[in-house]
Amino acid sequence: MLKKTMVKMTGVYNRYVNNERGAQALEWVALGLVVLAVMGAIASGIGEDTSLGKTIMSKLSELVGKIGAGA
Repeated sequence: MLKKTMVKMTGVYNRYVNNERGAQALEWVALGLVVLAVMGAIASGIGEDTSLGKTIMSKLSELVGKIGAGA
């Protein structure tokens, strides 16, 4: 009796723990939201003539320069 109950409980537990349907889609949505947030922050900083905009532009141009130099 106890063994049968334990096997049944283990099966129910494994069914819920191993169910990862939709997890990958949720990760892609979260990644997209992070990218949008970063792009929004960059756009708001570049839009005005501020020190933040200048800093962002200098760092971006530095990164692009490193990519071109490495090739």
